[in-house]
Amino acid sequence: MTLRELRELLTRAIKDTEFENHTYFAGGCVRDFLLNPDAAIVEADIAVELPEGGIKLAYFFQEKFNTPAPVIHKSFGTAKIIIEGIKIESVMTRSEKYPPGRRHPYVQFADLYTDCLRRDFTINALYQEIMTGKVLDPCQKGLADLQARVIRCVQDPFHSFVEDPLRILRALRFAVTLDFEITAETLSAIKTNAHLVSTLSANRCADEYSRIKQLPAEKIAQWKKLLEETGVLNYLTTKIPIR
Repeated sequence: MTLRELRELLTRAIKDTEFENHTYFAGGCVRDFLLNPDAAIVEADIAVELPEGGIKLAYFFQEKFNTPAPVIHKSFGTAKIIIEGIKIESVMTRSEKYPPGRRHPYVQFADLYTDCLRRDFTINALYQEIMTGKVLDPCQKGLADLQARVIRCVQDPFHSFVEDPLRILRALRFAVTLDFEITAETLSAIKTNAHLVSTLSANRCADEYSRIKQLPAEKIAQWKKLLEETGVLNYLTTKIPIR
């Protein structure tokens, strides 16, 4: 199933409901759709611009499509459900604040623009209206960066990487998997904050590495070279073995 086919399915489901004008595909699935509209998908993120909208939508889909019960994470306003074999995570649009020393943020409902500001990179801050198919770029940089094939933080990269150092590993992975360049400012922030990778849990690092290990050998070699060039390798190997 392609994202277009999933959108057609969901459009019929949410038409004339409270979700009709408040539901969007978000993040990587929109990015990948714009890069290759005919690609098959295995997962998709949906943002709902309604209080507790992500959870409400998942329960709506459960009833509409007669699926198993969704997995709910109430404190984050998120839910996971499988429709036609596609793993869907639905979330309410939200703001996030990371208290010092906490991995998990405090979240509260917010509008779509505020939701885009919490995302890691501009190419992952794109949305598509499910009802119309219209692509939205609230931060006004995502579409241009996607066309230019560059990775740029949505907000100040130094603050972004301090807020969640996993974004450092994600930036390097996207650079390799998408064949994108990391902007000079973002790359500088990665090098400056490389030591923060050592504060991540081994599980989070291992999950990121598991995605890399699925790539062809030449891509893995490119990734390792980036780790070395940015100084990340020395800190990552304190958390997990890199072969």
